[in-house]
Amino acid sequence: MNSKGFTLIELISIIMILVAIFFISFPSLMNISKSEESKKFNSMVKDLCIAGESYIYANNEDFEESLIVGNTITIEVDELIEYGSVSSTLQNPKTNTSISGDLLQYTVLSDNSLDCNYIDN
Repeated sequence: MNSKGFTLIELISIIMILVAIFFISFPSLMNISKSEESKKFNSMVKDLCIAGESYIYANNEDFEESLIVGNTITIEVDELIEYGSVSSTLQNPKTNTSISGDLLQYTVLSDNSLDCNYIDN
């Protein structure tokens, strides 16, 4: 008998090899996705911190007493949205929820710079 084609055992073994390759590579694909999500989140936080610092320095008279070394300044992201420095449609990439209601907390450092922390609700 001279047939051209694969036997059932050959097809099953090829499928098993493909499944094994998929299961070996799947965790790596998931890590790539989480890495991208983390990069987007860090970029969003950096942009929010810069917008918040601009807001503080633009409204210096409101924050003048708070700009003493060691003090903490807290700004709601909603203030930045109202001010126009942050888009109201911005979403947290980790939770896919609106950033409305979240907080930016700044600590005044000894060189008069601000250290920013993002607090999501």
